[in-house]
Parts: sequence; C-alpha cells; structure tokens
Amino acid sequence: MFAKSYKITEPKRFEIFVEDIQNQDVLVRPDYLAVCKADIRYYLGNRSRTVLKRKFPMALIHEATGVVVRDKKGKFKAGQRVVLLPCRKAECDGTKCTECVRSDPHLLDNYCPESKFCSSNYDGFSKELMDIEDEYLVPIPDCVGSEAVFSELLSVGFCALRRAGLTKENAPDNIAIWGDGIMGYIIALVAKYQLGCEVNVIGLAPEKLAMFDFANTYFSNDIDSLPRMTVAIEAVGGNASGIAANQAIDKLYSGGRLVLSGVANDNVPLNTRMILEHGLSVRGTTRSTRCDFENAIELLSDEYYRERVKKLLLSTVDVTDIKDYYAVFEKESKSTALGKNIMKIEF
Repeated sequence: MFAKSYKITEPKRFEIFVEDIQNQDVLVRPDYLAVCKADIRYYLGNRSRTVLKRKFPMALIHEATGVVVRDKKGKFKAGQRVVLLPCRKAECDGTKCTECVRSDPHLLDNYCPESKFCSSNYDGFSKELMDIEDEYLVPIPDCVGSEAVFSELLSVGFCALRRAGLTKENAPDNIAIWGDGIMGYIIALVAKYQLGCEVNVIGLAPEKLAMFDFANTYFSNDIDSLPRMTVAIEAVGGNASGIAANQAIDKLYSGGRLVLSGVANDNVPLNTRMILEHGLSVRGTTRSTRCDFENAIELLSDEYYRERVKKLLLSTVDVTDIKDYYAVFEKESKSTALGKNIMKIEF
C-alpha cells in the first residue's frame, strides 16, 4: 500500500515522498495538524547547518489527530477518531542513565535518551496514511471536535506540573506562570484544571492577557502587587526566558520551585546567587508521554475548559495539495496571535 507524505528537504522547501505502508498495527489517516514553533525553526532554517543536514529530509508536525482506517487487532474501530502520540520508545541498553528514567513518575518515556520524537529525530505526521502501534493512540470522545489537535500542547502542560511534583492533593495556594503566549495559556489552563488553586499569569501584551479570563493577570513591568509563591513556571521561551526566570526567582519563597518550559536558542543568564541564597530548586520540562495525553483528553471533555481551548483555534485551513501546506507554514511563521491556524488534511 503506497501513501504520500510531505517532507522538508531544506529550509522553505517541501517535497512529496511516496512510501510503502505496511499495515502491521493500526492504520490511521491523519486529519487535523497544528504547526509548532519547533516545526517553524526547521522551516526557516533556524538551526545549525549540521543539525539540519542530519535531520533532513523529515516529515514535520507532532501535533495531530487522525481517523482509524483499520486495526487488525480490533482494539480500535474503523472511523474512530484518535490523538496521535509523538514520543516513541526505543530499545535502551541502560548505559546512559544510572537508573532507568522510564520508571521515574516525574520523568517517564519522554526523558529516555533513546526515545524518538516525531518531527525531531523521527518522521512526523504530515502523511496520507500511517501504521502506528496502538499504544501511541488515544481515543477522542464524541464531545470533542477538531480542538483535540491541541492535546499535545495540553499534555506538555500536564507534564510541566508532573515535573514540579504537583497534584490536586498537594497543590499550593497559588501558582505563577510567566508567559502570555500559547504555552503560557495552556499551562495556566492546565494548572487551573489540575490544581484548582489561584493562577497568576505575567505577560506583556494586553490583548493576550485579556484571554486569560480564568486567571489573575499582571504586566511583567509592573509586578509589585504579584504575591509571592512557592511554585513558578517560565513559559516565555527565546532570549526573554532569562528575564522571566529571574523575575520568578525574585518572587519565590525560600525553598520554592522554578520550572523552566520555554526553549531559548541561546544561553540565557540566571541569578544563581538568589537561587543559592533562597535554596530554590530548578527543573526543566519538555514534551510529554501517554499519561499526560490521557489527562489532556479528560480536560477537553470538560465543557468549561474545552471552550477556552477553542479560543486558540484561529482558523481551519483545508490542505489539498503541497501549496496549501506551504501557505499554512508561511502564515504560522509570521503569526504573533495567541492561537494557531490548523490544517485539515485532504491529500
């Protein structure tokens, strides 16, 4: 069985590949795709030449849903809607970790040095058909529509709280999230859902902060009234992530926790003196694994939170050929809006 895929072969160049699909597991047809900032970095060539040469050609996209075509084992029915999980387990000889991170509830599969990740070091979901093991599929309930494509982002939010060791049972009185972009919005929403505590969001743009109707908002240049906290999450990314992290460090109680979730291409400065003086702990978080996706679907099943996720859906673009695909990447590469233009794939 042959199927098309769109792969990036060099910056701003996609090509059509035709591959032989072996239906050994679950045959899935991707339907809704969302472009991530990581995909944009590949598209614009904002990685080192060495990295790009090693990764291209590669199918992009790791935020996707699909429809089951056939499952030989019968776990999924034909026509069933599913979320596609991008993290892939790989054989590990145990020599890269002192203890297997897969058994650590704060780490799990996505921190295994041997794991693969779609659209990073493994083909992503820009494909007509895919054969996927059932463990990398999560069913979508009928009450959830195309907004299910935001499950991957939501799962990253749940992973951030997991890395911080936060549950509803040990939730702090308040939590602060630096960042008024899509990641800040998602983490703040997940924190409200998962912890039920007061959520404070610090940002720059009035029009973006206005969307955080479920949280208290503060401008980053005026945080005198922001209460101190025991947990802070940086979700700014880029070179400004250092500024955000240092603001958080200044506002944390002694013994507090700082979780870094924004990606910066360059090294950024951190106020190590204050980290040391106040005995702060710093953790990094990225990506997610199956339990986080299951939590994401549970959140989307709640109408209150589902409606707030829907605010992130700027438009749905029908993609019937590679020109349409290019157009969405161009649009997303220039967008500064809080949300995404998602693709409805119709190869």
